[in-house]
Amino acid sequence: MRAAVLKSPKNLMLLDLPEPSSPPGGALIRVEACAVCGTDIKMLDQGHRDLQYPRILGHEVVGRIEEIDPEAKAGCPSELKAGELVQLWPGIACGCCPACLQGADNRCQKMRIIGFSCDGGFAERLALPRQSLSCSINPLPEGADPVLFTLTEPLACCVNGQEQARLSEGESVLIWGGGPIGALHALLAELKGAEKILVAERLPGRIGEIRRNTSAQVIDLSPDDRDGDGRDLFREAERTILSETDGRGVDAILTATPEIKINQWQMSLLAPGGRICIFSGPRPGDDAEMLDLRSMHYLEQTITGSYGCSSRHNRLAARLLLSGQIKADWIITKRTDLPRIEEAFAHSSRRAGFKSVVCFA
Repeated sequence: MRAAVLKSPKNLMLLDLPEPSSPPGGALIRVEACAVCGTDIKMLDQGHRDLQYPRILGHEVVGRIEEIDPEAKAGCPSELKAGELVQLWPGIACGCCPACLQGADNRCQKMRIIGFSCDGGFAERLALPRQSLSCSINPLPEGADPVLFTLTEPLACCVNGQEQARLSEGESVLIWGGGPIGALHALLAELKGAEKILVAERLPGRIGEIRRNTSAQVIDLSPDDRDGDGRDLFREAERTILSETDGRGVDAILTATPEIKINQWQMSLLAPGGRICIFSGPRPGDDAEMLDLRSMHYLEQTITGSYGCSSRHNRLAARLLLSGQIKADWIITKRTDLPRIEEAFAHSSRRAGFKSVVCFA
């Protein structure tokens, strides 16, 4: 089979590999679509803490069941069959540790991840082990667009992030970054009934699309003739944020870009009882900022983290896309095939649009 293999940072190769077989108790998936994630770009450029080389990347996967062990069906929540279109939660959890038993299987200490610690979806076929079949496979109706449902996993990550931030109806939220994740956060916040959604973004193309496709108010951070260090832009953003919230600050902040530091200035944008969710991982050197703990104490403010999504989040995200409650097809701005996977990576890396997807069917 053909597959894109990352041998080392900056060394992605298209190779002919032996066909994988269906593992005992598992299944073999024929991939139909796999999207490029910002984490894939990071892996290609510099690696990742959960990445093991060599690796077939790709964790936002939709495909068809080609083979399934008959014994595996007994442990599945629904009757899975060959030929069925499915979306995959990329986690491979143990299913028996405290985190898994509490429904937080993304925190499993024995977690393996498709496209990180085992091979992923930038290949014609993908073998799933027994552990995946109980919670990782989400059946889709015939006729569903595989490309659209590659957004399930990133949307599920947003569901997790907004749960961690405890965003609820009637609240205000600031989303730093208007890329694919920022756009999904805006759509989800809108569905939750957030009263005020602010998205801070600097790329004109993304600003226009978010204005057209969401109810969010965009804070334009695009550079102009002001000083080159960006401080004026952030001062203007602060004035807008406080003006739009009558000086109170926002109830929640979500970081959908690693370019934003979590520091005392961010805390000053929060209302009393406000929450910051560190959604995008901070860049090296940006993770040791000083914070005023007394202010956090008196204002009852919270900083929380969010990494990935659980299988429950993934099922919920699939339902939101299936029902049309989240309309996100506009976020797909590039489709290509496996021989041109570098074009998909380049589209995402240079932020030419939003989401790029490698299609196999």
